[in-house]
Amino acid sequence: MRLLVTWKDLNDEDLQRIVEETQATILKGFTEDEALEFAPDADVILGGSATVPILARAVNCRWMQAPFAGVESILAAQWGNPNMVLTNGRGTFGPNISEHVLGLLLSFNRGLHLARDNQNKKIWQPRLPIPFRELTGSTVAILGYGDIGRNVAKRLSGFDCKVLGFRQHPSSTGAEEENVYGIHRFAEFLGSIDYLVCALPETEKTIGFLDADYLKRLPKHAIVINVGRGSLIPTGDLIQALERQWIAGVGLDVTSPEPLPEDSPLWSMPNVIITPHNSGYTRFMKRRVLKIFFHNWEYFIQTGSPRLNVVSRTLGY
Repeated sequence: MRLLVTWKDLNDEDLQRIVEETQATILKGFTEDEALEFAPDADVILGGSATVPILARAVNCRWMQAPFAGVESILAAQWGNPNMVLTNGRGTFGPNISEHVLGLLLSFNRGLHLARDNQNKKIWQPRLPIPFRELTGSTVAILGYGDIGRNVAKRLSGFDCKVLGFRQHPSSTGAEEENVYGIHRFAEFLGSIDYLVCALPETEKTIGFLDADYLKRLPKHAIVINVGRGSLIPTGDLIQALERQWIAGVGLDVTSPEPLPEDSPLWSMPNVIITPHNSGYTRFMKRRVLKIFFHNWEYFIQTGSPRLNVVSRTLGY
């Protein structure tokens, strides 16, 4: 079995472990030229969005394991084998990204981003231009109540928050958790939201979903955190919401486009915290992804198809 590895985060020790676990012939495609050369020979691909340019040449690839949850660029690419099965890294980002969300929330509540700016300028300013806030007793809405959303809710439970979850596909059996609703009911709760955490994937339905109409209906003290996809919030609408003070602030680990252009006004707004789409990068991420990959490899060898995190091309995740 020939395994093309294009995931550049893997080192020699990781590759040796993959060999030991799979007994596969490793085709190392860490550069585009290498990947293009080996693509036609690959039975399986382990790699992310950097793999997209070579998929058209991967005519014999039966399965691709992507390390990340978002696979919209892979789904949009031309596949050399249209019957290839795609699996993703869903379930590996809950703990790490949810901690990032809490970091952003607490930074806004305590003005840590402004204090850091003052520290760099050697300014002692006990009274910052924003009021200190507490999560205690607040209402936090989570738009995208999957693995990341549930982990955010779990960590917020210690802050005595009321958590509202919104899913694209709520349970059809009626067994969904308390205070979890379909996204079609999101508008009903807008006026009660103190903090809005966005963790939706990119699909046709989510692109541009959180637009000016929704943003202006949030309370003026609301803080929005987006760790899903930047395309969820039209950038022009977001800038307008901040300039007109429809909302109090926004924390962005994702933007549209990425990277954010240097001339974007978001960079210099005091009520914006930007991180460069790195909320998932902890030392545990790789370990979790490889665990999924090895589990899927076992089923692939036994049955010809992986089992975990199979992506629906119709749904987009």
